[in-house]
Amino acid sequence: MLNNFFNPKSIAIIGASPKKEKLGFAVLKNILDYDYRGKIYPVNLKYKTILELKAYRSVLEIKGKMDLAIIVIPAKAVSFVLEECGKAGIKNAIIISAGFKEIGGKGVILEKELSEIAEKYKIKIIGPNCLGILDSSNNLNASFADGMIKKGNIGFISQSGAICTAMLDWANLNNVGFSRFVSLGNKTVVSEIEMLEFFKNDKKTKSVLAYLESITDGKKFMKVAAELAKVKPLIIIKPGISKASQKAMASHTGAIAGEEEVIKTAFRQAGAVRVNNLGELFNIAKFLSRHDGLKNNRIAIITNAGGPGVISSDEVEKNNLKLASLSKKTISVLKKNLPPTANINNPVDVIGDAKADRYEIALKSVLADKNVDGIIFILTPQRVTEINKTADDLINLSKKKNKPILASFIGGCSVENETRKLNKSPLIAYDYPSESAFVLGKLWQCQQSKKAAANYLRMLKRNNLTSPYPLLAKEGKSVSPAPFKREDLDFIESLNILKSYNIPVVKSLLAGNSDEVVKLARKIKYPVAMKIFSRQITHKTEVEGVKINIKNDFEVREYYDKIHKKLGSKLNGIIIQPMTEGIEVILGVKRDESFGHLIMFGLGGIYTEIIKDVSFRLAPIDKAEALKMIKKIKSFKILNGWRGFPKADINSIADSLVGLSNLVSDHPEVKELDINPLMVTEKGCLAVDVRIVVKPISNPSREGNK
Repeated sequence: MLNNFFNPKSIAIIGASPKKEKLGFAVLKNILDYDYRGKIYPVNLKYKTILELKAYRSVLEIKGKMDLAIIVIPAKAVSFVLEECGKAGIKNAIIISAGFKEIGGKGVILEKELSEIAEKYKIKIIGPNCLGILDSSNNLNASFADGMIKKGNIGFISQSGAICTAMLDWANLNNVGFSRFVSLGNKTVVSEIEMLEFFKNDKKTKSVLAYLESITDGKKFMKVAAELAKVKPLIIIKPGISKASQKAMASHTGAIAGEEEVIKTAFRQAGAVRVNNLGELFNIAKFLSRHDGLKNNRIAIITNAGGPGVISSDEVEKNNLKLASLSKKTISVLKKNLPPTANINNPVDVIGDAKADRYEIALKSVLADKNVDGIIFILTPQRVTEINKTADDLINLSKKKNKPILASFIGGCSVENETRKLNKSPLIAYDYPSESAFVLGKLWQCQQSKKAAANYLRMLKRNNLTSPYPLLAKEGKSVSPAPFKREDLDFIESLNILKSYNIPVVKSLLAGNSDEVVKLARKIKYPVAMKIFSRQITHKTEVEGVKINIKNDFEVREYYDKIHKKLGSKLNGIIIQPMTEGIEVILGVKRDESFGHLIMFGLGGIYTEIIKDVSFRLAPIDKAEALKMIKKIKSFKILNGWRGFPKADINSIADSLVGLSNLVSDHPEVKELDINPLMVTEKGCLAVDVRIVVKPISNPSREGNK
């Protein structure tokens, strides 16, 4: 659907100008200068010709089909000309003009008008408030950027026009090419979701880089991102990770699972690899402009100095890579041709007096080794080092083997010219080996993320998991249960909801006065636990609302009288439960309005918010994913019977996590949920305490999580 943005046979530039200081001039000049071969129609009320092209007063005057309109006029007039575009049958528009929702107030109203016109005429809009787009395969520079992208196979998306221009300038200096280059702007119609879908199917794009300040629709984003990441590397820089103050949450999960945790979890499950700054993004772009990815994580290091070799070995391991075990043949060749003082194992140290020929021997043998997937090549300038010849040999050898070589000539004045030469070559060059290790680590992560993306898509297809409401099935179709109508679900109701989703719960009886308390405690049988039942108090332990191991009638009455006196009308009753032993864990849910329900698992009880040994997944999850969640926490050893601890029933926890996923998939109105603790033994688990917070979702569709 977006093809005509990149392959238009005709373009109308509304606001084209002969004046060099105008953006309309820059856009038209870029289209002309870079040899776009389609028809060009300048549109301006004031001129009959612009840059030797016939100009038109309106797109309605132009005869023939127009595939794309580029609008560069004041914001207040954009709605009018977009309406004309709709009447003229134009289905794609790039609105470069600023002055819309980014300025607030009237700008918001103006942008809403654009959205309504786009919907009326089925117009796809990139922008407003954007730089434009560039396409190297069609020599199309439909932007006001200074310069043109080199031909390549990287797709680039950015919400920031300034980052687009910075990337473009840097890429041209470092010989990095792109297939398509897109500035999204305000994302009125076309968002990152549509662009990722386009790049997924685009044969000219083999990897995608993105700078995203916001994500339009989390659930749709995850699905499309996973479909893309399954076949192509997807690297994203997403700012906004600093912890700003946030309003108090009603649950432990809400307090722990902030927005940053949602983003991290979403990217991980969808297979998108995240970087934290522009330097990291630029360095990965340099790699992907030369290679499609990294097949495995076995890395060799070649150096002429021990210190950088040792540091680089640490960096390799830090980035989830491993030092390659060189083959016997490689070691034999190195032993025969290198000095006795050289290190012939990995990292290969050719020693400080190495000239270009010694480097060449080492590089040729390591390149031929099937145990090596990538090479970090290090040169430090010594008195005898042949810096220029080594650089030339390195460039020539890199052309003969399609194996990533990442070079670092460490230094300053002595290596400046050669570093510049390496950057202009097909080779990958960085200032420091740590950058090489980081990039290789991220590309290995991309390779592994293909499995995560495929797994997430598989779970989306398996949304009709075993329904806890078989009686609601009609004509073989699953019917979602009715939404929870009350926001203040009480404790007993909450336990019953858990039970209906096959989550085991402890026996719990509700008493309303001191006589009932004693009666029910006897029925449960001593020892018992007593807990306050209150719709106003979230955390029971903060008001001494839990009393355990009560052994007789006297202790029952004593605690009831004490807590009744303390809480007064806030006390709605007392819950009586049998004493339950086991390891305490927590299961929780927090709803994100964009991405859906974030499920949490971790060590439970009062230590949840202190230790925060937790793992996260976004619903839906299946049992395999639930087991991964459980094994992810650091304290899993305790659950697995470490040092005398009883071995917990891991399968029962996983089943409860799946039940929780089913619950929130059926009930998107659940805002927060805590099962804390879930008591786990060798023979199963029991939910001892639960709190469910319900709030209607902004989109009332029952298919929100489906």
